[in-house]
Amino acid sequence: MSIEDLILRATAWASLLAWTASEWLKSTAVAVSVRGTRARAFSTAGVLALCAHSALAFHTQYGWSHEAARRETARQTEAVTGLAFGGGLYVNEVFLIVWFVEVLWWWRAAARYRSRGRALEWPVRAFFLLMFVNGAIVFAHGPVRLTGIAAVLAVAWAWYRGANGDTRSGAQREVAHG
Repeated sequence: MSIEDLILRATAWASLLAWTASEWLKSTAVAVSVRGTRARAFSTAGVLALCAHSALAFHTQYGWSHEAARRETARQTEAVTGLAFGGGLYVNEVFLIVWFVEVLWWWRAAARYRSRGRALEWPVRAFFLLMFVNGAIVFAHGPVRLTGIAAVLAVAWAWYRGANGDTRSGAQREVAHG
């Protein structure tokens, strides 16, 4: 594996792990806490890693050709699903934009970002989940797929905990329950 391929993969996995950390911390953050600030920092790191991944992929894999990237996306999609769909490239681009807007909103108006309603929060979460399930599980190969599964399960557990109001850390739960 070349150094470019290694960096390309590392930036993709860094974005997944940063998103996972951010969602985990968000589910345990209360108001404007240190964890909330760290969650925002991880989300920022995740979107920056994804930007680096996208730029590196366009440079090293596609020679800055959007058409070449679309064709390769269609080829990879066909290999996994049997359907030669190149539109996944555009979905990836929308994902990058949505995540970037999320991070900007969180930095510019944190209180409004944190208090947004479920009608906006859950569709964004579902979109992120879909993208990471596809990238880290469906299209992943070999043992790294297990990392993707673990990360997605960690996020699902964090959301479950947050939705059920149990935002305390493990240590806090132990103290509360004796």
